[in-house]
Amino acid sequence: MATAKSSGKSKATANDRWGRRLAVPAAVGALLAAFFVLALTSVLHKSVTYDEPVHLAGGYSYWVCNDYRINPENGILPQRWMALPLLLGRWDLGDINDPPRYDEWQMAYRFLYESGNDLSAMLLLGRGMVALLGVGLGLLVYRWSAGLFGRAGGLVSLALYAFSPAILANGRLMTSDLAASLCFLASLWCLWRVLHRVSVVSVLCSCLAVGALFVSKMSALLIAPMVLCLLAVRLFSGRPLEIAWGGTRYIAGRIRQILAFLGLALLHVTVIYVVIWAFYGFRYESLNTAPPEAQTRLDDQWQGLTSQPFPGLSAILFCREHRLLPEAFLQGHAHVLKYAQIRAAFLNGQYSVRGWWRFFPYCFLVKTPLSLFVVLILAVWAMAMGWRRAGRERGGAMKVSLWRGFYRTAPLWVLLAVYWAFAITSKLNIGHRHILPTYPPMFILAGAAAGWLAAPIRRKLVAILLSLAAIAYAGESLAVWPNYLAYFNPLAGGSGNAYRHLVDSSLDWGQDTPGLADWLEKHGLAHQDKIPVYLAYFGTGSPTYYGIKAHRLRGFPDIDLKSIPMEPLVGGVYCISATMLQSVLLTNCMGQWTQYNENAYQSLASDVDRLFQAGPEGKEVLMQPQWQEYLQLFLELRFGRLCAYLRQREPDDNVGHSILIYRLRDQEAREALFGPPAELLPDRVPTKDKLLAK
Repeated sequence: MATAKSSGKSKATANDRWGRRLAVPAAVGALLAAFFVLALTSVLHKSVTYDEPVHLAGGYSYWVCNDYRINPENGILPQRWMALPLLLGRWDLGDINDPPRYDEWQMAYRFLYESGNDLSAMLLLGRGMVALLGVGLGLLVYRWSAGLFGRAGGLVSLALYAFSPAILANGRLMTSDLAASLCFLASLWCLWRVLHRVSVVSVLCSCLAVGALFVSKMSALLIAPMVLCLLAVRLFSGRPLEIAWGGTRYIAGRIRQILAFLGLALLHVTVIYVVIWAFYGFRYESLNTAPPEAQTRLDDQWQGLTSQPFPGLSAILFCREHRLLPEAFLQGHAHVLKYAQIRAAFLNGQYSVRGWWRFFPYCFLVKTPLSLFVVLILAVWAMAMGWRRAGRERGGAMKVSLWRGFYRTAPLWVLLAVYWAFAITSKLNIGHRHILPTYPPMFILAGAAAGWLAAPIRRKLVAILLSLAAIAYAGESLAVWPNYLAYFNPLAGGSGNAYRHLVDSSLDWGQDTPGLADWLEKHGLAHQDKIPVYLAYFGTGSPTYYGIKAHRLRGFPDIDLKSIPMEPLVGGVYCISATMLQSVLLTNCMGQWTQYNENAYQSLASDVDRLFQAGPEGKEVLMQPQWQEYLQLFLELRFGRLCAYLRQREPDDNVGHSILIYRLRDQEAREALFGPPAELLPDRVPTKDKLLAK
C-alpha cells in the first residue's frame, strides 16, 4: 500500500515538474501567436501604405528579372524576403522596360492594381512574411531578456513586445523598418558574444548577422559607432578573451586583444562585402537587360542625385568610379543621404524642411502607452535595488556592482544611445517608425521589472502595480486594434486628436481607403449623385479599386490621376487625409495660409473666372500648356485655402483616425473659398509670378 502511495506521489511530482517545464515555452508560444494574429488581422482590411508597393514590386523584380532599378534606397534583404512566397505563384510584373523612361511608382501601381494580380493574396503573403520576421524578433527579445533577468523577465519583455502598438503597426507592413530592428538587435547580440568567445559558430553568426544588417537598411552604418563603443567597454573591463578555435586558450593583454579584434573586424568586413555583392547577383550594373533609353534614365537619376553636394557624396562617387560596390547599393545610399538633408515635416502645427531635435522624442512620448513608462520606471528601480544589494554583499563595493550591472547590458545601452543620438540630430522627421529599432532593447531592459514579482511581502504593492500596468498595456493595445498606426496616448488627446500633432507614417500612410469605402456605404453616399463627395488622398493605393466614387481634390502623389479636374467646390462631404489637411506636402503653399498665398490665389482665381466667363474662347485658352500649369496651381492653392478653413473646425467623423470627414453646406463651402481667410500669416511676397518661380 505504501509502495502504491509512493508511486502515486512520484508520478504527481513528475507531472508537476513537466508542467513547470512546459509552462514557459507555452507562454512564449502564446505571446508570439498573439502578436502574429494581432499583426495580420489588423491589416486584412487595410490598403497598402505609401511605401509598400515599391517594396513588393522591387523585391519581386529582383528575383524574377535579376534587375535592381526599383526602389534601391531601401534594404534589398527585406524586399527579397517579402516577395519570396510570390515565386510559388504566377504574378504579372509586366515589362519593366515599357515604357523605357519608366517610373517605379507607376510600375508598382500597375503591378498591384492593373495587371490582373490577386491584390489581397499578394498583400497577405508579403505582410505575412514580415510578421514572421516579427516573430523572430520577439524570440530574440525573450531570449536576451531571459538570459539577463530570468524566465519571468523574459516573459515580461516578450509581453511588452507582443502588445506594443509601435511594433504591431510596423511589424506587418512590407517595409524595411522591422527587418532593420531585427538585424540591429541580432548584430549587437552576436557581436557582444564574439567579443568574449571566439569560435567558429560565434564568428559565423556575427558575420552573417552584420552582413544581413547592411542589406536590410541604409542606416546600417550606425553599427560602426556601436561597435567602437562596445570595444571600448570590452577593453576597459580587462577580461580575458577566450579563443575556442582548434582548442581553448585565453588572451589577456589589451594589445593582443586589440590585434585579435582587428583580425575579427577584417573578417567581418570581408563577409559583409561578399554578402552585399551576393544579394545583387555579383553584378555591378543595376539594369539587367534594357534599351538605351533605360540607361539614359538611370544616368539622369544619378545626375539628379549628385548635382549638389551632401555628406558622403565623395565616397559614393569614388566607389562608383571604381565599381567597388553594386551600382544599386550606391544609388540607394546616395538617395537616402541626399533627401535626408531637406524633407517637409509637420509637428504640432509647425512646419519645417530641416526638422527639429525634439521630433523623435516627441513621437516616443505620445505614441508609447503610458503604462509602459510605469514598467520602465519599475525596471530601473529594480535594477538599482539589485545593484545595491549586490554591492552590500561584496562589502560595499557599489561601484563594482554598478559596473557589472552595466557591463551585462552594455550592448542594449549602446544601441539606445547611438541610435537616439542619430535620431535627435536627423533632419528626416517624417515618421515615428524611424526609431523602431530602439523599442526592442528597451523591452529587454524592462524585463528587470520582473524582479518585483518575487519580492518580499512588504513590496507586494509594487508587484501589484506592475501587474496592473501590464494589464492596462495589453488592454490598450487590444482596444486600438486594428488602427495601430494611428495609436496616440492620452498625452496627445488620444488617436482622435492625432492629426493635430503628427502626420505621414506616424498616423496617415494611405492605409484606410477600404474603411472609407465602408463608411460611404454605411452613410448612403456610395452610389448616389445627390450629395457631392470630395476626396483628397495621401497614399499610393487606389481609391477606385475599392469602389470609392468621389470628386478628387489635390492629393499626394495621385498616381492614378493625370491631373486634378477643374470642378466647382460646393456643399457636400469632404474626405481629407490628415497629411493633406495639414498641407505639409503642398508644393506651393506648404503649411499655414499666408498673405503671400492669399494674394496669389486671388489673382489666379480672378484670371480663371474671367476665362470661364469668356465662354468657349476662354476655355480654349485654359487648355494651352501654360494655362494648364496656372490652372493646376490655382487648384492647389484653392485646396490649401480650403484646408486652412477646415483646420479651424472639428471634423464631423473620421475613418481609422487617418481620413477626416467634414460635412459642409453650400454657404460654408463659399466661406472657405471666398470669405475672409480662416488663418492668415503675414508674408512679403505678393505676386503669383514669384509663386510660379518658386
